[in-house]
Amino acid sequence: MVRCAIHRSLRSEEPVELWDRDAMELPVVAVGSTVIAEDRWHDQLWAAVPQRVVSSSSDELISYVPTGAVATRASSRGLPGTAELSRDERKLLALRSRQARVVETREGPDKLFFYRADRWSRINLGWDHTTGAFLGWYVNFEYPARPTATGVHTMDLVLDIWVNPDRTWEWKDRSDYLEVLRDGTLDPGIDGELRTETARVLQEISDRSGPFAEQWLTFRPDEHWACPTLPPSFAWGGAGWSLPAGPRLDPST
Repeated sequence: MVRCAIHRSLRSEEPVELWDRDAMELPVVAVGSTVIAEDRWHDQLWAAVPQRVVSSSSDELISYVPTGAVATRASSRGLPGTAELSRDERKLLALRSRQARVVETREGPDKLFFYRADRWSRINLGWDHTTGAFLGWYVNFEYPARPTATGVHTMDLVLDIWVNPDRTWEWKDRSDYLEVLRDGTLDPGIDGELRTETARVLQEISDRSGPFAEQWLTFRPDEHWACPTLPPSFAWGGAGWSLPAGPRLDPST
């Protein structure tokens, strides 16, 4: 089990130039390496999550994020007029207005991420950090992942599917997705891509293939892996962020 210390680390991992950022294939990286998964919105850094590489090829990148790993994200939390808004409402407000601050977040539960070349979704598998129980799959619809100097970049497209351990499934945030298509926050042209991607994912669920194969349910990370951390440029207050700094995590929690 990978353990992430509760206190904030005094040293962050330095970024390493891993591959050609202009390539369209996924990066091929050594198992156990740290990659940074970025969300970018209108060419601004919008999220940065440190991940350990489980498997890597030009067609598929599988990575692991343990409970407690610290990420940075754009958030409208704490901005004027947001006190009464839900988390989802704040998320949509930030996307529409592009007014946000950089906040630290702690990842959880333990997650395995599947990025696949030219696919419009990332599949996440989750486990309870305490019991090791498998919780299910989360289908996060997003732009196809592209390589960067230190990992991959993509962008969340609001729509999600939750898949239970028995492989029954349900939409998440579908009404919000339709709303941002109507108001032009997201390009309506992506809807056809996401419909095609939905059909592919549902077929994989039915076939128990890809990320939905039985073999992944018993995945356990290398016990010698350290908790992945962000390099300074992606951390809170880092030079990679153009947004102002917002709340940090309480190091005692």
